[in-house]
Amino acid sequence: MKTTCLALGLLLLAVSQSYAIPLGLESSPDSCCFSFSKMRVPHKKIDSIQRTHSGCPRPAFVVRTVEGRVICFQSSVPWVQKAFNRVKQPAAVATSSSIEGSSHP
Repeated sequence: MKTTCLALGLLLLAVSQSYAIPLGLESSPDSCCFSFSKMRVPHKKIDSIQRTHSGCPRPAFVVRTVEGRVICFQSSVPWVQKAFNRVKQPAAVATSSSIEGSSHP
């Protein structure tokens, strides 16, 4: 009887852990910025602006230019905040994999 209860308890513990793992992975960020640019991008050259995921260690904006470059800026930069408010992207979270502060073609 004790063996059956122990086995049932271990089975319930294993099942509860298997449901917890996907939830933890689901809430992790797909992309974060680890270096930041200090240059200013003219508004007419901005294709899109997105915020990084709230789970990233440092909040940032990801700017994609009309040339296709992807550049990270700290969220405290005033001109990026204004540009973000002007553009108002429907999907406001970046989804590409790890993003660096330098531009990418």
